[in-house]
Amino acid sequence: MDNLKELREKIDSIDDVITEKYVERLNICDEIAKIKQADKKAVSDPAREEKILYRVTENVPEELRLYVKDLYFSIFSASKARQNALISKGSPTTDRIKEILGGELKDLPMRAAVACQGVKGANSGAAAVKFFPISDITYFKNFEGVFSAVESGLCEYGVLPIENSTAGSVLEVYDLMKKYDFHIVRSLRLKIEHCLAGVKGASKNTVKKVISHPQALRQCAEYISENKLETEESENTAVAAKRVAESGDANIAVLCSPDCAELYGLKIIERSVQDESNNFTRFICIGKELDVKKGSDKISVMTTLPHKSGSLNGLLTKFSAIGLNLTKIESRPIAGTDFEFMFYFDFDGDVSDPKVLGLISELENSSDKFVFLGTYKEILG
Repeated sequence: MDNLKELREKIDSIDDVITEKYVERLNICDEIAKIKQADKKAVSDPAREEKILYRVTENVPEELRLYVKDLYFSIFSASKARQNALISKGSPTTDRIKEILGGELKDLPMRAAVACQGVKGANSGAAAVKFFPISDITYFKNFEGVFSAVESGLCEYGVLPIENSTAGSVLEVYDLMKKYDFHIVRSLRLKIEHCLAGVKGASKNTVKKVISHPQALRQCAEYISENKLETEESENTAVAAKRVAESGDANIAVLCSPDCAELYGLKIIERSVQDESNNFTRFICIGKELDVKKGSDKISVMTTLPHKSGSLNGLLTKFSAIGLNLTKIESRPIAGTDFEFMFYFDFDGDVSDPKVLGLISELENSSDKFVFLGTYKEILG
């Protein structure tokens, strides 16, 4: 124990020196930032970073060199984040955000024309009413129809599910994000209850197969397994409910919301059959134009990263360096490329904060492909 105490005291002493020298380094970086700003030089200097890494690892034992490399990647990222916050040279996105912030910020309207996937009774429709109490909802067969309706101006807003607390991300929606021009204006966490519903005369004894959306089937996987039910996927829970109602077949049932079952005149055989009682689906509300609504405190972006070791870690350090909390990371392959990915990030942040604007500027100016998906607030339904 005495040896452990002595070793920890030595580490404490070393940590004090490291901290003192790191603060000294950051102060010098501040001076460098002023010079770069005056000379209109870029903050990032990869060639300089490579030379530093080569020099500082020269006398480091081989088995420790990667650890030192990781340390300096973090140091470089933090230094660049601070310099970018000080310089704040701006980007097309941050210039537009500043322009919007200079005007009056408004809330979402009470009344809107909204695009949703599925048919009447779908959970997306329930989410739309949470966003807009007076909604003129147009239903589309697939998620792409929702994106297209917003991009073309056919509907003012669109509502899309992007993740579930049990079944995970709706990957089809994330893939479509790469294709369409839109911005997130609000998000919603909606509690989802699934019931087993069938036609008059159906019961747990007669039902052999359940039909529903793949996400709903995954959310009720344990119940389906316990009752030895066959499954069939449908594009939407409400579409499945309509099909069961029209079939008149007591051997098939649907997994859908109680309201949806009632809408299509189905008998609820059993309620709350989802695996988790706290089963939430997160929906986003999208519009065509970039906007900043009142109370916006969440931000979503997507960007590509260099296909090399440490690139993701370097980006994550940029967020932690200015105290931003990342709430979601999703990656999706880019079609036609060799193992390249588009990364999606959700994080807590206020776009009126200069540090946040500095980060957005840095991401946009340093990436071949950067998209600011929106700033918004999340509500609970």
